[in-house]
Amino acid sequence: MNIRAIIRDLTLLALLSATPAWARIIVDDDAPEPAAEHGIHVPGPEDAGSGGKTPSGPLQDTLSFLNKDQLHGILLGIGQDTGLRWQSPEARDPIVFKTGQLSLVKLDSHKAPGGANSGQRIGLTNGDEFPGNIVSLDDKTLLLDTWYAGRLSIPRAMLRRIMPLSDAASTLYEGPTGLDGWSVGRGGASRSWSFKDGSLIGTSYGTIGRDVKLPGLSSVQFDVVLRGNDPLSIGIYSDHPDSFGNCYMLMLSNGYTQLQRYSRGAGTSDLGSTQMQNILRHEKSHIELRTNKDKKSIWLFVDDKMVKEWTDPAGFNGDGGSIIFSCQPGTFVKVSNIKVTKWNGKFDDSSTQDARTDTDAVQLANEDKVTGHLESIQDGKAKFSSDYAELNIPLERIEEVDLSTAHSDQAKLAPSDVRAYFPEGGSITMQLTEWDAKGCKGSSPNFGSASFSPDAFTKIMFNLPAQQEIQDTDDSGFDSDGSDQGDRE
Repeated sequence: MNIRAIIRDLTLLALLSATPAWARIIVDDDAPEPAAEHGIHVPGPEDAGSGGKTPSGPLQDTLSFLNKDQLHGILLGIGQDTGLRWQSPEARDPIVFKTGQLSLVKLDSHKAPGGANSGQRIGLTNGDEFPGNIVSLDDKTLLLDTWYAGRLSIPRAMLRRIMPLSDAASTLYEGPTGLDGWSVGRGGASRSWSFKDGSLIGTSYGTIGRDVKLPGLSSVQFDVVLRGNDPLSIGIYSDHPDSFGNCYMLMLSNGYTQLQRYSRGAGTSDLGSTQMQNILRHEKSHIELRTNKDKKSIWLFVDDKMVKEWTDPAGFNGDGGSIIFSCQPGTFVKVSNIKVTKWNGKFDDSSTQDARTDTDAVQLANEDKVTGHLESIQDGKAKFSSDYAELNIPLERIEEVDLSTAHSDQAKLAPSDVRAYFPEGGSITMQLTEWDAKGCKGSSPNFGSASFSPDAFTKIMFNLPAQQEIQDTDDSGFDSDGSDQGDRE
């Protein structure tokens, strides 16, 4: 069946009618799946990268709907009353969609300009986080200088914390944008992995890897669509990008996950497994692996929830810096939104972050902590009053500031609010009034009204209350300690 021909027909139908077409539009990367084979196949250390490359065309955006449909193309504009204007490569004229059934638009065609640096991340009481550089703070207002919206004034009552955006969170790799830099192993089919629309596509047995120079503290994140009964294998800290060398290998399936220590000379040793009932049955799952080499520990997060911690009783096994994905026969894999960063080695403690406090607290880079009152910030220094002294602390020495909740306020979520995500991390919730090639305009109790660069965001999420209801339903099958005793697939 010609999917693109179907889309052309649906597009024509949408243009002829006055309302958007809500037929089930699926632009997916499904390929015929080979017959399933039992067992896990791992290419031998002698496999070398084929260096297979495919030319990558202009980056496209991706529009997702609440019913999981997807459409590739370019975002042309968004109007509060006129809807979303979308240019599909299969349509001669733009298509207009009402926003009531939209889930997400991923803006791969937009990239932050070079030199777009921010020194701090400002956490708000509603969960938003703004990157920027602090100009000043007094008892009423924080003035934040940003590359994406100029200067923003944020009421102090809306502030929850201030954190530095330091080298500890610097990005080592973000993509993919093509096969350049990736090594496709020869152990499987000649085209076991390909690239399309911002994703690595695996349809048969084989590996694809990249040397990303993993440091001692690292975070490896990606989105994955996994179909089939055999697992996807992910290698980290491999000394070869085109095959599993000395590394740790995570096997991820729709029912369980397992971590193995993989060694050329000694083979594999099991470090433990856990069930993940219903987790990877979603249309797409977000995976993160955090590693602390000194502690010999690896943590697995699925959809931002910690699922499992492993600690190697022997010495840390990986001296390399490569990541590897391995597809199995009978399995379809789509990997996208890969982001590899240095990690600061810390975990967010939601119970501590959400606790109500009557005092401000400053944690310094040397792990000292002082409580009292943050009087002001000016000229790169924080003026802080404690019971025993008044301190003037350079911002570069501050690890985090947690602000008192005694007089805090919180922006309420409106049904028409959108959430936009920054390339440096963090997000902003607002009423989006206009979007075009020149930029976008939005408003929020957190900052008033502002105009943003069109390159400010990597994705925009719509219909937040409806998506929260869907997430709550999906979470009903989650059991992080592996005690879910449902059927294992």
